[in-house]
Amino acid sequence: MPACRPEAQGPATPPAANWFLALPLPAGCGWERAAASAPPELRRFDPLDLHLTVAFLGPCGEAAALAAWGAVAPLRQGAIQATAGGWRAMGPAAAPSAYALGLDRGAPELAGLLAVWGPPALAAAGRPAERRAPLPHVTLLRPRRRDGQRLREPMARWMAVAPPPSAPVIFSEIALYTWNPDRRERLFRIQARRLLAG
Repeated sequence: MPACRPEAQGPATPPAANWFLALPLPAGCGWERAAASAPPELRRFDPLDLHLTVAFLGPCGEAAALAAWGAVAPLRQGAIQATAGGWRAMGPAAAPSAYALGLDRGAPELAGLLAVWGPPALAAAGRPAERRAPLPHVTLLRPRRRDGQRLREPMARWMAVAPPPSAPVIFSEIALYTWNPDRRERLFRIQARRLLAG
């Protein structure tokens, strides 16, 4: 039987877009500048993409994502001021998949928000409950998958000396995010947003 030629195969099906609820980082806060000196191979997030995830819904589809958005509609929370803590490697220890800023001031309040707002959003979208304790953080850098292990040691050295941002930020909104149609330009787009306090 002859081998199947590449041109005989249909086009690859693009992966389904992920959805998530998150607190947008305030525009113009400048936290992205803290990552400027990191190894150049890492992907930097556009400043408008920076956020603190409340509930990661995955490729659940728009209807389920809107159900999650509706589940948090009755919830109210005042704005929360936060400051950056230290850098953290996220994901597998041997090959981190992201690098983020933990939070210092405001971290307990934000962890409390995640613990209250995340579960109903996940349940409404038909997603399993999160088993890990809430860990408020803002991801700024991602290695390519093949570079995770290679960059682990250089990034450990960089994080040990890289200063976090000094300016505080105020989280005052929640938004429903999905993938941006052109991910070369920006990774995410906001489908809906509102003030935390309603």
